[in-house]
Amino acid sequence: MKNLLVLFLLFASFQLAKAQEQGDTRIQLGVDYRFQINIIGANAGVEYFFVDKFSIAPNFTYWFPNVGRESNLNVDLRYYITEGVSQIYVLGGYNNLWLNTQPGLPGTTISRAGGNFGVGSYFDLIGNLGMNTEFKVQSQNTRQTVLRVALVWKL
Repeated sequence: MKNLLVLFLLFASFQLAKAQEQGDTRIQLGVDYRFQINIIGANAGVEYFFVDKFSIAPNFTYWFPNVGRESNLNVDLRYYITEGVSQIYVLGGYNNLWLNTQPGLPGTTISRAGGNFGVGSYFDLIGNLGMNTEFKVQSQNTRQTVLRVALVWKL
């Protein structure tokens, strides 16, 4: 009986350890945190594997500053170093920050383009649900460091 249980767990782990394959798609919803400014944002994005282990991941963050409005668009290229239940990746890409420091709706919106790079991980939780954590540096002006924690649905 004990051997049967071990065999079942081994088989189940192989089933969960599906690699990142071309055509896979993931949707994510999460929270971003900027360390230097200490502000939180809501994030939504999509990830598409165009080649095995390589994906493109556009995502949008709406920040909640004390005054004004801020939003950020990222388009990241990810390369997955590991496979299985716990997947580690490196990323690099383009980002654009839209910033309006005036209270309320009036004011001039400033657009700042830049690059970003970082590392991230994806963990399988239950079924098609997973968790994504990411740490990256964005190059606009003050080189913001951003931490992301998100729930991910595999399609």
